This record gives sequence, C-alpha cells and structure tokens, in this order.
Amino acid sequence: MSRSGDRAVRLHSLRNHALYVAPIRIGLGALWLEVAHLAGVGSASTLLACGGGVFVVVFIGLNDPRMAFAGMPEPSPVPPDAVYATPLQQALAATIPSTLGLTVLAALALAWEPVLTALLGAITAGLGVAGILRAFALDSTLWWDRAGGVYRREHGG
Repeated sequence: MSRSGDRAVRLHSLRNHALYVAPIRIGLGALWLEVAHLAGVGSASTLLACGGGVFVVVFIGLNDPRMAFAGMPEPSPVPPDAVYATPLQQALAATIPSTLGLTVLAALALAWEPVLTALLGAITAGLGVAGILRAFALDSTLWWDRAGGVYRREHGG
C-alpha cells in the first residue's frame, strides 16, 4: 500500500537529499564562524575550531558504518501515486534536527563562549562537506519516504 492514512508517499532522493542541504550547512557554518570572530574570538582560535570541527565531522561522517545501509532490504518499486519532494523541500527537511539544533546551540553559546559558537559552526559546515563527499558514493536510483523510512527504487533512474 502506497499511502499512509490519506497522505501519498513523499519520496526524497537519497543522493540529492545530502547535496541540496550542503550549501545551507556550509553557509550557516561560515556565518557562525564569522559571528564568533566578530564577537572577539581570535583568528587562531577560529581557524583551530574550524579545522578541528570540519575534520572530525567529515572523518566520522565518511567512516560511519551505518551509512553503508548494511542489511537494508531490497528496495520496493516506487508506488504509482508517489509524490517527489522538490529540491527545496528536501533541503529544508534535511536541516531538521541536526542543522537546526546546531544553529540554536551556536546562537546560545555566543552569549557565554564564542569559541564554542565557532566550533558548532565548523561542525555545521563539516556536515555539509561530508554530505557532498558521501553523496557521490550513493546509488542515484534510491529514494526514501521520510515518514516511514522505507527505501524505494525509482524505475529508470
């Protein structure tokens, strides 16, 4: 059955989902780094937080065994009444909860520890970089329903 209640299945591209949100994450990360710098964090501290945050997130993101989708069942055919999420819908959906949470934490940290704001900005940017790098290793024919977490294979790519 392709419906959940009265809602049609909304499919997101597994590959493009990561690519569409990357500019948002990298832009927010750069913004928080600049805000932290303007709040008085020295250039050396900002660069150290940026380099460390981006490196750790990219390293972990590219080496996360869960990302291989081990044990994933064979994708089902796309239901004929499936709705495809637009690039904007996919990008915005991908910001919740990680990007939104990091942004809120970076804003809160600015009041008492701007270096932490820089680190959180770097982590946000690192998620964008890791998403871009990971996307090229993903099968472009895989689509998934965000509500049910069910992977599906699109016919014809």
